[in-house]
Amino acid sequence: MSNHHRCKVKLIGHSCDHDLCVLIKRAVPPELRCVESQPAGYGGGGGAMCGCRVPDHLSDVIERELRDNLQESKRRGFVTIPAA
Repeated sequence: MSNHHRCKVKLIGHSCDHDLCVLIKRAVPPELRCVESQPAGYGGGGGAMCGCRVPDHLSDVIERELRDNLQESKRRGFVTIPAA
């Protein structure tokens, strides 16, 4: 069994956003899990011209957001993080 869990994430840029499915070490509640058919990595979003950059240490940023704002993330159905 893997020690990593797939988490739904929305990377928020200045003029766009991107849906991500990110492997993290922390357990993920059912509301925040990627669907089984969704591969890890980038999903739909603002397109290549947006210029968003994924933050360094992405999994650490996500895990911190889960610690600080778990209930809000569960309410939305995904974790939001700002683009770098």
